[in-house]
Amino acid sequence: MLRKLVIVAIVSLLSSNTLLYADTIHLKNGNKVSGIITKEDEEFVQIKINIGATVAFSKEDIKNIKRDSGDAHAEMKESWEDEKAKREVVDFDAEERTEKGLVEYEGKWVMPEEKERLQAANIAGDVNKEEKKRKFSFDEDKEKRSDFATKLLQKGKWFLKETEHFSIFYTDLAQAKIVSDKAEYYFEKISYDLGYEGQIKWKAKCQVYIVESADKWKPFLKKIGFDPELVGGFVPNYNEREMYLCVLSDGYLAVTFPHELTHLIFRDIAGKSTIPLWLNEGLANYEASVTSVSNELLVKYIKQGSHILLGDLLRMSYPEGKKMRELFYAQSEKLVEFLITQHGRKKFRRFCDLILKDKSFKDSLFISHKGDFEDIEDFNVQLVEYIVK
Repeated sequence: MLRKLVIVAIVSLLSSNTLLYADTIHLKNGNKVSGIITKEDEEFVQIKINIGATVAFSKEDIKNIKRDSGDAHAEMKESWEDEKAKREVVDFDAEERTEKGLVEYEGKWVMPEEKERLQAANIAGDVNKEEKKRKFSFDEDKEKRSDFATKLLQKGKWFLKETEHFSIFYTDLAQAKIVSDKAEYYFEKISYDLGYEGQIKWKAKCQVYIVESADKWKPFLKKIGFDPELVGGFVPNYNEREMYLCVLSDGYLAVTFPHELTHLIFRDIAGKSTIPLWLNEGLANYEASVTSVSNELLVKYIKQGSHILLGDLLRMSYPEGKKMRELFYAQSEKLVEFLITQHGRKKFRRFCDLILKDKSFKDSLFISHKGDFEDIEDFNVQLVEYIVK
């Protein structure tokens, strides 16, 4: 006689398409979780997401909560009971388990789709138990910090997230993840594009400070003597490897971080050598995959003959006026992109090495790219053709 056991199926609602909703927690990372809130205190909210799973979320990760009525709660509980009844399975012997296609998960025999749901619910819970945020405390801090960092950390409650090359200080975990999840990727990518893969070694980590809003950023910049209207991220001292970033808009950090990191890495490579402005900013914009002027608009300027001529671009300091500044960044980026994508990163590294040894643009180009261009006019023609095609 077969031994029969009732196995309760736990159904994760994290990705459910059901039309039943009760309480809904909207997270800062864009996800949302529906269920019935069972407990709440100053730090956490606990929500039951199905008949057998409860997940807790830190209030610092929550954007807002939509609470529903008792009737909606009752309806959801009823749906869970119906789902439970539908998903009861019998524990057969080994031969019949194979025939039924059951799989084992945490000591229970369930259908494969049940295992997937159980894993999703467990992962959702584990992610929100993650590290429990390491708080930053001046009393425990043994690092020597700049006046910039000290002034910033003295206000608010800060947390610290570590990667191999970065110490990331933050108040909003969702924003910290935008940086920390890809920090090492950008480090390796930038090093690779410059032809220095595996050669850049940092004994001390880069300190990244993320300010969660413009309302907090502007007073900080004024306090340290910066113009808050012009700066959304900066590295004040390359030797100290400190980077300051502000969440000016959704996704802003995904652009600003690789831009500023490129400046930092390239300065490491350059040492005390002078970096031409077009090369410094063009490379940073290329690695951030952003141009303030669209390629279509840049093509329009070229067709109108109102773009910046190559000789002027190579000599320019930061231009006055929004249009000229946008053109400068866009054309500088396209020049870098042209050299790297059309002629290879090894030649680009050789080109940069020569530039950093105070060779002229023309001499550096024709030494590193020997045979690629007949003369500087041919280079300029090929560059423009690359942009407009």
